[in-house]
Amino acid sequence: MQLRNLLVAFDGSEASDRALAFAEELAGQYDARMLIVTVLQPFVGPAGELAAAPQTPTKEEREQAEQELDRRVKALRVRGRLVEVQVEVGVPARTLLELADRLHVSAIVAGRSGKGAIARFVLGSVTTSLLHKSTKPIIVVP
Repeated sequence: MQLRNLLVAFDGSEASDRALAFAEELAGQYDARMLIVTVLQPFVGPAGELAAAPQTPTKEEREQAEQELDRRVKALRVRGRLVEVQVEVGVPARTLLELADRLHVSAIVAGRSGKGAIARFVLGSVTTSLLHKSTKPIIVVP
């Protein structure tokens, strides 16, 4: 497999931090570019509550997501990695898959989510959806 462009799904969780670290190693080995993507969900309202109708993320939520990405990307760029970031609004798995197809990425890197002992056996819903629907290779980082 030739890796030229990696799409890294990033939501700020520990699992996505591990996925980002793994993607950096892989990018270094293959001299690949990384596109780190955060998807803000339109059906999540204040305090993380599910909203009955789509809610456009606020300017503050978008800025917070961008700042979170910028903090991580600065260190990657200092180490010489080719990195781009993108904040999207939509259903996470669907948005990531559409981006991967449109941008012709080589693979999608995502973290496994969950907490506690059962987390070893359960994948997060976004990662599960990516595995079932992607036409691109998916690299799941534990």
